[in-house]
Amino acid sequence: MRGKILFFIALSLFSCSSQESTDYIDPIDFSNPKIVDEEVKDWIKVEERFQLDIPDSISIGKIIQVEFSDSEIFVLEDGLNSSILVFDREGGFKRQLLTLGTGLGEYSQIEFFLLRESSILVYDRSYQKLISYSTTDFSVLQEYKTQDYFMGGLGGFVDDRVFLVSDSELEGEIYKGYGFFDADFNNSNYMPQFSGNVEAFLPQSISGFGGKSYLVQPFSNKVFEVRKDSLTVSFRIDFGAKEIAAEASETIEAEEFWAILENGSYYFAAHNLLKREKSIAFNFYNQTIENLNFGLIEDGETYRFPIDTSIKELFLKPISVREDLFHTVLLPGEFDEEVAFILNETTIDYEKPILVSYYIGK
Repeated sequence: MRGKILFFIALSLFSCSSQESTDYIDPIDFSNPKIVDEEVKDWIKVEERFQLDIPDSISIGKIIQVEFSDSEIFVLEDGLNSSILVFDREGGFKRQLLTLGTGLGEYSQIEFFLLRESSILVYDRSYQKLISYSTTDFSVLQEYKTQDYFMGGLGGFVDDRVFLVSDSELEGEIYKGYGFFDADFNNSNYMPQFSGNVEAFLPQSISGFGGKSYLVQPFSNKVFEVRKDSLTVSFRIDFGAKEIAAEASETIEAEEFWAILENGSYYFAAHNLLKREKSIAFNFYNQTIENLNFGLIEDGETYRFPIDTSIKELFLKPISVREDLFHTVLLPGEFDEEVAFILNETTIDYEKPILVSYYIGK
């Protein structure tokens, strides 16, 4: 009993301190956006695009994750097999991680991966293990068995520390939540969270811009800077009358969450957040999880884009936010002459994927 009391006191203190810090932070005002019904192609500002030169012998499926090092691009694909493809920064193919199996250094499926200083950390949820590979040749460095389950995270911190989001339960509707680990996973420090904030976590809840990494909490609309051993509230998104009730983060059963949504008209679960000099942009759900929208704040004006055309589907639902840009991968069959025109591509191989790095603005 004493342990439970101490746990809830700690949770209360964490919640209160986070809320207290938001009182001193100006909100990002998205309370009254204008609906943009026009074609979005004039808003797409392409910074870089190139085709990924995948060998004909490799068949790829859905692209799950894209990460960048100084010299390479890492792409997680989930097709017939789950593998990581590595390219140089111009799209030239270099190597593939594909080690299916049950043995040391082998996986059944890659849920997500993290880049560290000189290694790549792969998470296999079905076998509850993290595998560390050398980034240069994918030789196995270390394997860690885990008692907890994870949904995503960040690497690359000082001393190879790691941040992970865990959906392992602690007590009822309380999950282990946000965890900070040393390089060898011998020591961990968790910030427990209500189930809703963890269940609604997406890989795209984490963004990288301005040389820092950020986590958008789905229902509180707080935006945390992620550090090697802590979270700091940096700003928050104000949806005004559309803000979902805080109780949504505390729901245990899905039916309870749907009941909250049915009793009002809400914007919630912002992700793919990108903050640039003159603009702030992000995805969010409008009333239901089937109705994904794109929001933009630029020069004091706020805009809401319903995602209701093929072009919007391709560009307003990016895979990730890294290095101050949105990133998406267009697979063969997803792009045509209209897309080639937007990309300003005069010659294009329609059999090769295209990695596009861009932002949205007027």
